[in-house]
Amino acid sequence: MRLAACLGLLAFATFFGALVIGHGVVLPGLAGSPLIDANLGNALAAPLGLRLAEILVGAGVVLVMTVPRWISSRMATTLALLLTGAALAHRLLLLPHLERLWARVDIIAGRPVDTLAEAQRWTQHQQWLLLAMGLLLVVLAGLATRSPSRA
Repeated sequence: MRLAACLGLLAFATFFGALVIGHGVVLPGLAGSPLIDANLGNALAAPLGLRLAEILVGAGVVLVMTVPRWISSRMATTLALLLTGAALAHRLLLLPHLERLWARVDIIAGRPVDTLAEAQRWTQHQQWLLLAMGLLLVVLAGLATRSPSRA
């Protein structure tokens, strides 16, 4: 029981860290750095974004396995499944599409304009998905503090 709670908290912290620190601080800082070219910054941030997405998927899978024993709430299990599904959709569907779009765009020249607009639109979709995962994680944390762990 305590092992499930420890692993669940570790997975929660990993998921939260990858969202907040990785996607909120490191990736925007690397892509928007004034020290390097914008195209190079975007190219350097892409593999790191993939690794962060894989960390989100792994932490989500651990959450799905540990939440039923850690938090005595069916809603918590559902939230863990939603988090894992969102992380999988992010990694398997959204990121490859974004990489294809950004690979065809010259950010400095702003060409081709239609592909750049589409890439920016899909990047905004990615940000909304990451925000939704963060909100689901906050709700899961609220359920973890409100419900007693199973004995």
